[in-house]
Amino acid sequence: MSRTTLRVASLAALVTLATACDQAPPPPTVVVSVSPGVAAVDPGKTQQFVATVSGIANQSVGWSVKESGGGTVTAAGLYTAPAAGGTYHVVATSQVDRTSQATATVHVGGTGTCLLNSPQPSALPAAQVLSFGTRGVGDTVTFAIPAGTGSVTILQQGVEELAAGWVTWSGVRLENTVVPLTVSVEGVKYFDDGVIPPDDPAQWGPPDGTGMGAIYSLIPSPWTGAMTVPNTSSALQYAADHGGVPSGTWSVVVNDYAAECKAIGPPGCVVGDGTTAYPDGRYDVKVLVKPGAVASTGTMDVNLHLVTNRYTAASAAADPSMARMRETLATYLARAGIALGAVNFVDEPATVKARYASGVSIDDLGPCGEVATVLRLAAPGNAMSLFLVNSLTSTQGGYTVVGQDGTIPGPASVGGTGASGALVSIANLTFTSSPTSCQGVIDLKACGADMTAYVGAHETGHYLGLYHVTEGSGTLFDPVKDTPICQVSVCAPGQVDVVNSECTKQLVDPASTCGGGDNLMFWLVDQVLSTGTISAQQASILRASPAVR
Repeated sequence: MSRTTLRVASLAALVTLATACDQAPPPPTVVVSVSPGVAAVDPGKTQQFVATVSGIANQSVGWSVKESGGGTVTAAGLYTAPAAGGTYHVVATSQVDRTSQATATVHVGGTGTCLLNSPQPSALPAAQVLSFGTRGVGDTVTFAIPAGTGSVTILQQGVEELAAGWVTWSGVRLENTVVPLTVSVEGVKYFDDGVIPPDDPAQWGPPDGTGMGAIYSLIPSPWTGAMTVPNTSSALQYAADHGGVPSGTWSVVVNDYAAECKAIGPPGCVVGDGTTAYPDGRYDVKVLVKPGAVASTGTMDVNLHLVTNRYTAASAAADPSMARMRETLATYLARAGIALGAVNFVDEPATVKARYASGVSIDDLGPCGEVATVLRLAAPGNAMSLFLVNSLTSTQGGYTVVGQDGTIPGPASVGGTGASGALVSIANLTFTSSPTSCQGVIDLKACGADMTAYVGAHETGHYLGLYHVTEGSGTLFDPVKDTPICQVSVCAPGQVDVVNSECTKQLVDPASTCGGGDNLMFWLVDQVLSTGTISAQQASILRASPAVR
């Protein structure tokens, strides 16, 4: 499967110390000094600065950073360098005499380097989180799953910053994706990353040793990766027949692409640049358990992060286009039996809005790219985080990108990672073709708010565990039997991509095998043909996510 991009035909906050209302008159002479005056700091690392004001301790100064995006500094003078290298300036300002300042110069080295996020906690109740601490690749984690468990999510978060960032397999560069090597239940393999499943899910056997019970497709998940079971038709059928996923002792072998690449060896596979002995990956391992059989209905909260200078939280809450977008998003989720719960607008700092005012680039989908940097802003909590941005940009030609998620599935209930949510372009949010376009039935062509909601629902589908029903190539399909496929050789012979019009023939001719172009999870959105259908099995996978309560 390709990266989960939907197309259509260092956080840095300026920190200052609050001022008191009853300042004493300034003394005749105020001198501010900062030590050290010059410092060299690695990206993401810290440096303690100490200031004095005419001999008074540093609680009498306010700290700030001159440059937007130049790092952060606490009220105690603890400076944290940004990911980007450069020369920045930390300023101590007297709270007695605002005109008296001292500046320290900070040299941050290593352009292109970033600080990878540390493991983040789950917001689920403690009884639903099994924590195993740091484990290295090749280690086996075992745990017991009781009968009647609706879903199991295996989550790995990186802790070894010097591990390889990528591998080159058969000449193709791939991000060092986090994925279990095997998942076994009572000694029977439920998943094996070394086995390529058939494209047609109808050929999959039941998850009892005669067929794979889970899939983890070629979706880049560097540093943070999750797998939720059930995510295939065979696993859903097992859960329906047995009241939940397989119970008993589960065993998971911790793994990433770099470990698999080392096993293959050159020239077939090269780790990183092939010249450095990278340490093996180490990961914080958690297992998230959802008790009880997957219900036929559920509720999910949504956080709408405003990475845009077009809105504040207050103006967004009062905006009619935003209201229509929320209403339409609720309609799409309801088709999967999911009620839209609390919707919260999160106003990101002005420095973040300024940094991404011209759009967020999706060209670098690694843990240090702009997508991951924005998604790290997701606060802790069990909610879907949609980041509303002015636009998504790419140097790759072709279709306009309108949505981009972190990975499939996202680390539900875990905020602060490079995969904790999805990006949605609001470039066309306020578009209407007439004064009544955004009233009544959903109309993607006439109402920009409806189109924005469609993109948000599609990316939410990825975050909760759904793949594209058919990828653009027309040769890769999702592991769900009740979604039609659209083979390029049959539906668009001689074409490079399959599009919605070629994949909706089944709607007018039941004998046709070319379907899925109307599905919410088709790889391309069409203003007329994309009606946002969701199959019964897709809906079950969505409700199995820990994000749905």
